Parts: sequence; C-alpha cells; structure tokens
Amino acid sequence: MSYAIARLRKLKRGNISGSASHTARERETPNADPTQKNIRFIGSLDPEERLEDLVLAKIAENEQRRKIRTDAVYCVELLLSASPSYFRPDCPTNAGYYEPQKLDDWVEATHQWLADEYGNRIVRAELHLDEATPHIHAYFVPLDDQGQLRCNHFFDGRQKIHEFQDSYYNTMRLIGLERGIKGSRAKHQDIKDFYRIVEEGRDLEVDELSAAQLKAKAADRDRANQRKQEMEATAKALSLENEQLRRRIAQLEQDNQSIKKLTEWSTDLALDDVAWELGLWRKGNEWVGGNHIINIDASQFTNFGNGSHFEGNDAIGLVKHVNQCNQVQAIAWLGERFGEVGAKRAASERSCSKSCG
Repeated sequence: MSYAIARLRKLKRGNISGSASHTARERETPNADPTQKNIRFIGSLDPEERLEDLVLAKIAENEQRRKIRTDAVYCVELLLSASPSYFRPDCPTNAGYYEPQKLDDWVEATHQWLADEYGNRIVRAELHLDEATPHIHAYFVPLDDQGQLRCNHFFDGRQKIHEFQDSYYNTMRLIGLERGIKGSRAKHQDIKDFYRIVEEGRDLEVDELSAAQLKAKAADRDRANQRKQEMEATAKALSLENEQLRRRIAQLEQDNQSIKKLTEWSTDLALDDVAWELGLWRKGNEWVGGNHIINIDASQFTNFGNGSHFEGNDAIGLVKHVNQCNQVQAIAWLGERFGEVGAKRAASERSCSKSCG
C-alpha cells in the first residue's frame, strides 16, 4: 500500500533564503548523494537568481491595496512525494533507487496538479533525486484572486490543510496512490521531519502491515538512526563554525563604526532556525547540545539544562544565552549568519515595538 505525501511550510521573508539554500544545495546536506543531479522544472535555471527576488517580483505584479504586515507569510514551501514502495515496489528499502516509469508518471501528475491548483503563483519547483526517495519542493506565493498576499485564505486551520491534501490525493489516486487515514490521531509532522517521513514510507499510521512492510519499516528505522547521527555530526560542525564566528565578531568590535552599525540591528528570525545555526539539534520537542535543553514556543524559549530555568523572548536573547555573549556580539552573529538585510529590517521592528510599548 503506497501513500501520497504532501506537507507544507509557511515562510516569512526572513526564512526564504534559508529554505532556498537547502533546496538549491547551496549548503551541505549530509544525506544527499552529490553524484545525482536534481532537476528544476519550474523557474529559471540561472544560479544567480534568488528565490526571494522571485517572490517579491510576483507580489509586485499584483496591486497591493494594503501594506504587507511585518509578520506576513511571503511564500509557502510545498513538499510532495510518495511512499518508497511506490517508486520501488520490489525493493522499498533500496534507498536512492526508483523505477523510471513510476517516477515519470508521478512527476507528470504532480506538475499538472501544481499548474491546475496554483497556476503561475508557483515561482519555482525542483525534483530532488539525490536523497533516499524522490520528492519535489515547490514554492507558492499565496496571492488571492484580488492580488492580496493572504496565506490564511489557503492554509488557515486543519480543515484547509485537509483540503490541500485531498486535492493532491485526488490527482495522485489516478496513478495508484492511496490517501492516509483522514482525521487520524497521528501527530502532524513538522516539515523538518519530512525526509524521515519519506524514508519511512508512511503518511499516517496504518493499523495492519504485511510482514514485508514490517521488514521494510525496520530497515527504514535503521536508516533514520543513521540520519540522526549525521545530523548530530553536522551540529558539531556548526558549533565549530560558530566559534570561528565569535572570533570574527571580536575583530568587528574593534571598529567603532561597525559597533555603531551593529547596535541598530535586531531580528525577527524563527527561533528554531536560530537554534539550528547555533549548533543545537532537535530531540523530540526540545533543542539540545552542550549543557542546553531548550524548549521553543513561537517567540519564547526556556532552557532547562543543568537544572536551571532561563527564559527569553527573542532571537537575540537566545544567541546571548547560548553563546554567552553581549548584545552587540549577538546582533553581529545574527548578521553574519542570516544576512544584513533581514537583521536591519528586524531592528526597526524591535525598536518600534519598544517605543510603542
């Protein structure tokens, strides 16, 4: 039994470049096979073209009658795939292998679904073949029929998420894919767990599995454990890189002009993204690493490491706490990691919120 898999992630402006760097392989991906080539089938092949520029250009095509909110969702990353048993029915555990005809049928059906459902509001779509199971990343700019940027119109609440998945399934069933159990109590998976879902070959829990499926799931779990080890190794590498950034920040502090510039910055970056760049890794609902056990809830974080209880409410606070640095060093670190434009924009928002409060 093979399932259609559809997930999504809402991206604010500050998150777009990070998502694009992963899908375009501009940053190291431990589980990717560098000998396999991914295929961009919607959008320009120009390597210099930035996804953020594509999104902003699409928004600019439509007359915006109201100012875009600072916390607006600028685009939605759609991740689409199927159970490994669809792509390789005779050997579902053979990661990286797929039957060409199965792949062609699925890509053609998915491409048509994207065109029918979202039209030219899909600004980029890429087929990834360098990981365990083929999957597609597509970027949708959520403009309604009046040209307003309004993500909630498409993906607000469980009902609309179900409608999104139903729509994809209604096309995928034509090539023999099943839909997961609608309304299952199985917890909805975050997009960061998407690859694990793809490799485990499941969308929602199923009560009865054949012996062959159970064997396949056991093999997939072993691969998932290996993935966890790779993620931990990547987190350690990021920690070392983080130390190098601290040294660069120390040099910046010697320049008075740089200090003046840095003090004008802040950030509205997602705390989960900041935690990952700090070299922490996700374990259940918490981010861990070193002596830290950090729970993140939207813009709030709490560290329970070493029996302590430290709370904060923004990305700067999280960097200061983990790096044990001051305000200027934290802002400089965020500027180095996420870019000057996002940091400057967030600084003005943070300044406004303080003066208004």
